[in-house]
Amino acid sequence: MSDPASRDAPRSNHFVPRFRAGRIREARFRDFAVRFAFGGAISVVAALIGATFTEPIGGIFTAFPAILVASLTLIDKQEDREHASYDAVGAALGAVGFVFCAAFVAGTLGRWSAAASLGVGLLIWVVVSVGLYALYALLASHGRDDEG
Repeated sequence: MSDPASRDAPRSNHFVPRFRAGRIREARFRDFAVRFAFGGAISVVAALIGATFTEPIGGIFTAFPAILVASLTLIDKQEDREHASYDAVGAALGAVGFVFCAAFVAGTLGRWSAAASLGVGLLIWVVVSVGLYALYALLASHGRDDEG
């Protein structure tokens, strides 16, 4: 049985991404500086790896989401670990979508025009990523009492 008071409370789904423009004003310069510095440092390391090793190895590291680690750290500090975990899952599922996009573009770029190949690849990225996130949200919220 659920608590009668909880039935009247508005239900929220933590898995639905939200954009709140008012929160932009709350961002501090320090937060942006940390993201910039950390992202820049990882980009430099990725470029050095790419210059030292073969292109496929370097390409893997240049695809690393440099700003993600810094962003997750700040989200964990300012919100909580649960919010950071939602962002991490979204980034991972977006990366899976990127793999599908890259595979499609690699397979069609020689036969299709660049614009068509990249356009369809982008569409594949969005569909796969959003589809996987929707599936994750459905499975993760299944059975949770506080989810809508």
